[in-house]
Amino acid sequence: MKIESINTIIKKGAQYIKKMENKSKISKTGYIIIGVMLFCFLYFILWLIFKEKMPLHSFLYEISKNYDSYAERAFVILPLVFFIAVALLLLRPTSAKRFLRLQAALPTSKIQSLAKGLVEVEGTLIMEQPLISPVDREECIGYYYTIEDIDKDSDGRNSYSTIHRETRCSPFQIKDDTGIIEVVPEGIELILLDQTNVSSTGSKRYTETLLKNGQKVLLVGYADADNGSPFIRKDNHYRVLGITSSTGISMWNKYQPLLRSFMFTCAAILIIIIYILIQ
Repeated sequence: MKIESINTIIKKGAQYIKKMENKSKISKTGYIIIGVMLFCFLYFILWLIFKEKMPLHSFLYEISKNYDSYAERAFVILPLVFFIAVALLLLRPTSAKRFLRLQAALPTSKIQSLAKGLVEVEGTLIMEQPLISPVDREECIGYYYTIEDIDKDSDGRNSYSTIHRETRCSPFQIKDDTGIIEVVPEGIELILLDQTNVSSTGSKRYTETLLKNGQKVLLVGYADADNGSPFIRKDNHYRVLGITSSTGISMWNKYQPLLRSFMFTCAAILIIIIYILIQ
C-alpha cells in the first residue's frame, strides 16, 4: 500500500510539473517585457538605498520631486505608446496579410490565358494523391493541423495555447471553365478557411482544416512552365502561395473596407482625446 501511494504521488507530481512547464511557455517578447520590468524594479530599489552613488540619480530625483507632473504626462503618453504598439502589431507583415493584399489588387485570370508571373486564379480543386487527415482520418488534398493545450480557470472557462501546428498538402490541380493547371504545393498557406474537424481528449484539443476534392477556391501564386507544361508554385519575390475558399474571400472583400474605416475612426478619436488631454 505504501509503495502504491508513493508511486501515485510521484506520478501526480510528474503530471503537475509537466502541466506547469506547458503553462510557462512564454514568447521571446514576453521574456523581454518581464526582464525590463524586473530590471527597472531592482534598479529603483538600489537607487532608494544608494541614492547619489547610482547612475541617473539626478533624473530619478527630479521625477520623485515632481511626481504629480510626471504622472500627468504618463497618463497621456502610456495610452499613446500602447496605441502605437498595437498599430505596429497590426501592420506587421505576414504571409496571410500579403495574400489578402495581393488578391485584392490582382485581377482573376483564366487558366487558359495565364501569363508567366504572379497570378490569381479561381476554380475547383482536383485531387491527385490523397492524404489522410490526422483528426477524422478523411481523404483530402491537404490540411492545416493544430494541437492545443486546454487550461481551465477558476470559473471553469477554457483557454487554449497552441503547442503544435502543421501544414501538409499533396500536388493537385485547379480547374476553371477554360482549362486545368497543376499546382506545386510547397510552401502553401491555407487562409480564411473554416475549421473542418475538432476533437478533444483530456487536456488537448486537435483541430484540422481540410482542402477537399471539388472544393471551390481562389489561389494566388506564381505561374511558371517546365518544358511547355504550365504550373503554379510559390512566388519567391512576394513569398506567397495562398489558397482560400471563394465564399470566404468574397465575404472578406465585402466587409474589410468597413473594418478599415472603423479602425481609422477609432484612431482619429484617440488622437483627438490625447490632444485635448495635452492642452
